[in-house]
Amino acid sequence: MGAVNSKSTDEASPAINGQVLDVVYRDERDGLHTLKDLGNIRRTALFFSKVDFPAQILRSRLNRSLHRIRLADGTRLDAVLTFDTQSVVGAQLLLAAIWLVEEQKWDEVAEVLQWASDCGFCQLPVNLTADDINTHASKTAYRSFPRVLAQLMVVGRHVAFGDGSCLRIFRHPNGEMRAIKDEPRFRLDVNPPLAAHHLYQQHRLEHDPPVARRIKYLGATGGWVSDAPTTDASLSSFAKNKIVDQFHATHPINRTLIQLNRYVGGGRLDDLLTQSPHTPVAGCSTTFSRDGRVRYLVLTNSSHNFVAWIAISDWGDGTVRVYVATTEAPVAGAGRAFKDRLPLTTQLARVALGWGVAPFVLDGQVDDDYDDDDDDGSDGDDMADGSGGEDAAAEEENGADDTASLG
Repeated sequence: MGAVNSKSTDEASPAINGQVLDVVYRDERDGLHTLKDLGNIRRTALFFSKVDFPAQILRSRLNRSLHRIRLADGTRLDAVLTFDTQSVVGAQLLLAAIWLVEEQKWDEVAEVLQWASDCGFCQLPVNLTADDINTHASKTAYRSFPRVLAQLMVVGRHVAFGDGSCLRIFRHPNGEMRAIKDEPRFRLDVNPPLAAHHLYQQHRLEHDPPVARRIKYLGATGGWVSDAPTTDASLSSFAKNKIVDQFHATHPINRTLIQLNRYVGGGRLDDLLTQSPHTPVAGCSTTFSRDGRVRYLVLTNSSHNFVAWIAISDWGDGTVRVYVATTEAPVAGAGRAFKDRLPLTTQLARVALGWGVAPFVLDGQVDDDYDDDDDDGSDGDDMADGSGGEDAAAEEENGADDTASLG
């Protein structure tokens, strides 16, 4: 919908059903108006403000906009979001839906939903209902939150973890925010104060700010618990982290890990840990970060029939642990080497890690600056099978592998 520049003599701004328009388009969004067009629009603006558009016209506009808008990766928005035809009816709800689609950027939350879908926690497109839209009473209420938080409040309940829990965001009258469970220990501290030198402070995004929380999924106990304090690079990073947290603990995972000097292979690992946590990584569908020292690189997308990611963890002593995890089915009889048994994951990981680091992680090349590459007694090129939840919990309890807990 759209509004025009009104003359100072206009009686009122053009509106439909009380919703002020923002722009009037000719045919498509990029269509330019001639001077004659603009004169006609000015003369007819108040006429349009008195027209009661039928719901089917608004629904057509909504569907057209959903299909026209593309996300950063080229995906059309209607492949990720749609609006329920049974409950989202009537001009007020349809106009609200149009505003959400046409006036709001969805890239960050779309990545969350795509990652959740790949892990089996939602089906795309997510079908938003009237209740979802009414999460916010008005545009003013919606705008009172950082955009990504406002959007997660709308879509979060559709990310269901299969145990009765979901990525729901709870808002309390005193301003407190909680996630997954409406309990004080599941509080979210959105936009927390951080030291000036902190990586997340240096790259803080107003629309997708950092968040501090204690929420974690433990495979050993089989549920969500309150744990040690953790800070995520952004609200979308928090959501992605909880998805991988629960997925890792509840699915069989094949993995390999190795500890390396952070500057090995030209400093690629150091670059990944010190650059903006919001920087896209070549060969990865998404990335997220926690505590300023763990970077996750998601290797797969909806075109793959398995899920794979890399966790790169800074140990604070000049070394970095690289943890590659996948649900790819191992090639039978291919031996123990990770690259032989999991060839598709290996191919994806090579692109993400780069030519300087991949040989150490995947080919058994020795890092001369770090003699004991794998301190749990296994070769870095070997693969471990088993339940990610139980193994991760055991490794965390023994203090052997910080990245395996993925909290």
